[in-house]
Amino acid sequence: MEFRYISTPFLVAEAGGDPWAIDASVQAGCPARVSALAQAFRNAGASTIEAAAAFDAARRRFEASWNHRYGEHPINASDEVQRATQALGLQSAQLPTIAADLEKIAAALAEAQRSSAWYITALEYDLENIDDEICESLAESDHCAADDLRADAVIETRAIMFVLSDIRGRYSTVLQAALEDLRTDGGDPAEITGVDQLLIPPADASPERVKRWWDSLSANQKRILTDQHPRALGNLNGIPADVRDSVNQASMNDDLRNVEDAARQGGLDPETVRDIALNNRAADIFTHPTMYGLRATDITRYQNAVKTNDFLTRDKGSDPDHGLPIMLWAYDPLAFSGKGRAAIAIGNPDKARNTAVMVPGTNSSVRGGWMSDGPDDAINLYEQSSKADPHHSTAVLAWMGYDAPEFDHPHWEQALTDPAELEEVGTPWRARQAGVLLAADVNGLAATYDGVTPNHVTILGHSYGSTIVADAFVNSGMRANDAVLTGCPGTDLAHSATDFHLDGGRLYVGAASTDAISWIGESGSGLPNGLNETLGEPVGPWAGLGADPAHTGFGAVRFRAEVAGSHSLTPWFTDHAHYYDVGSEALHNMTEIVTGRGDRLAADGMLAPDRAQARIAIPRQVHTPLGTVSLPHIEIQMPISVDPEWDRPARTVTNGHGF
Repeated sequence: MEFRYISTPFLVAEAGGDPWAIDASVQAGCPARVSALAQAFRNAGASTIEAAAAFDAARRRFEASWNHRYGEHPINASDEVQRATQALGLQSAQLPTIAADLEKIAAALAEAQRSSAWYITALEYDLENIDDEICESLAESDHCAADDLRADAVIETRAIMFVLSDIRGRYSTVLQAALEDLRTDGGDPAEITGVDQLLIPPADASPERVKRWWDSLSANQKRILTDQHPRALGNLNGIPADVRDSVNQASMNDDLRNVEDAARQGGLDPETVRDIALNNRAADIFTHPTMYGLRATDITRYQNAVKTNDFLTRDKGSDPDHGLPIMLWAYDPLAFSGKGRAAIAIGNPDKARNTAVMVPGTNSSVRGGWMSDGPDDAINLYEQSSKADPHHSTAVLAWMGYDAPEFDHPHWEQALTDPAELEEVGTPWRARQAGVLLAADVNGLAATYDGVTPNHVTILGHSYGSTIVADAFVNSGMRANDAVLTGCPGTDLAHSATDFHLDGGRLYVGAASTDAISWIGESGSGLPNGLNETLGEPVGPWAGLGADPAHTGFGAVRFRAEVAGSHSLTPWFTDHAHYYDVGSEALHNMTEIVTGRGDRLAADGMLAPDRAQARIAIPRQVHTPLGTVSLPHIEIQMPISVDPEWDRPARTVTNGHGF
C-alpha cells in the first residue's frame, strides 16, 4: 500500500518486522482445498454419530470464517481419498474421523486468515488517516507534529505486527495438535496430497529447521510434494537448489499456461499474447481479464512469468544441451505489489566451490524487465570466473529479491519536487528492509551446501544494491567471506570496513572516478539531512545513504574500476553501468575476488588509491629580490574530495583485462 508521507519500508524497519509479510504467510494456505478433501473422506466412509457431530461443528466454523478468496481446489478430492486409503491401508470406519480432523484444520486456517485480514485492513485504514494528518501538519509547517505522527504510525505498525504474530502462532499450535490427531487416527499428513503442504515450515523458519524437515521426508513424500510444486516450497531457505528450481519453474509454467489457455479459448494466439507481454504493450486480455475468466492477479503473474521465462530460455538457443547451467532459485511474481521477486542461479550454489551473490540497484524489478538484461552481468561474471579458475566450480546468484527504488532517469529533475521519489532513492529504509531479506537468503545457502570442500562466498552489490549489502552485514548478520561494493552511493549503517565482520576476507570497493553515483557518499548523511530539514522534511525524518567506502579511512580495499574511453564530464551519469563489462578493470578484479584470489590484486597492479580531502600546501621557500625566505610548512585541508584516479593516463585504462 502506498502513502504520500509515510514510507512503508520506514515503518517495517522501525517496527522491527513486516506485518504485511506475516499476513501474506497466513493467507497463503487454501482452507477450501482441505475442506473439500474432508468432505470427500466423509463421503467415502461409514460415519458414526460422534464423528458426524465433530465434522459438522468444524464445518460450521469453516463456513463462518472462510472468505471465499480461493473458490477452486485443483485436487480431485475423491481420487485422492482412494489413493490415500490404499497407500495408508485405511479402513472405512477410519475415514469419517479423518474427515473431522481435516475439517478442523480447514476451520482453524480460515479463522486465522479472517482475523489476520481484519487487522491488516484496520492498520491500513489508520495509516491512511495518519498520512492525511501529516499532510495537514506539513501544510502548516508543523514538522514536530509530523514527526510525532510518523512515530505513531511506527507504534501502530509494531502493535499489529505482534498481534498477527500471535494469530499465526496460535494457528500453528492448533494445526500441530490437529495434525497429531490425524496421525493418531491413521492419516499420515505427509501422505495426503493437499494436507502435506500444511507441513511446509513457514517462510521465516530457520534454514536448518527447514532442512531437517525436508531430510525427514521419504523419497516418495519428496516426489509428491515436488510434483505438486506449492509456491512456498520453491522460495524456502533450507530446500535444495535443484528442488527449488523444479518447483519454481513448474509454478512459472502454471502462470504461463493459465493465461494462454484462456487466451486460446477466447480466440487469441498465445504466442502473440506472450510477445505483447514481453514488450509491455497493451492488450484487451490484460486490461479486461474478467472477460476471459481471469483475475488481475493472473495477469500480473503471467506478465512476470513471461519476463522470467525469457531469460531462462534465451540462453538455450539452438543447442539446449550446451547452455549455461541456469536455475530458477526464487520466484514470486506477486511480490512487492506486483513488481515481482526472482533469483537466477548460474551454476549450483549447493555444490560450487565459489559462490557469488549479486545485488542490483535502483530501477531493478522483474516487472521492469530486469530478468531480460540484469542477469547478463551475472553471465559475464560466471564465464570470467570459469575461465580464471577452471579447476573449481563457480555459481553466481543474480538476486532480484527486494523492492528496488524507482527513479526516472530521463526526468531526474522531477524527483527533486516529488517526495515519493525522493524518499525511494534518498533514504535508507528500503535498503534496511532489503538487507533483512538478503541476509536470510545468503545465510540460508550454508544450510544446503554439500560440496566436498568449503565454499568461498562473495556478496557483490552495485549502486543502491551496495547500500543493501552494507546494511545486510551490519544490521542483519549476513555471513560471507568477501564483499564487493561498486558504484556505491553510501554504506548507511556501516561506518567502516570492520563493521562488515567478514569471515576471514576483506571489503573491496570499485568506484570509477567518472561515476557520479559513487560520489554521493562523499557528503555522508550530514548534508542530505540538513537539506531535508531545511526543506521541511519532504522525505521524512532521515535522508542520505551514508559514507563513501572509497574514501580514505574507511578501511576498504579499493581496486581499479575506471571505464575505458571516459575522460570528460559527459560520462558521469553513464559510467555507473560499466562495472561488469567484459575486459574491464572492474570485472577482472571482481573475478579474482570471487574465485578467492583477491590478494593477487596488489601484485597485478590493480589497486587504486583512496579518495581524500584536497589539500593546499604553502611553499617552503619564497624567492625574492632580497634572497630566499624560508616559510613554515603548512597544509590546508579543503572541504572537497579528490580522486587520484583522475590523473591516470588514458592509455592505461583499457578493456583488455579479460580472462
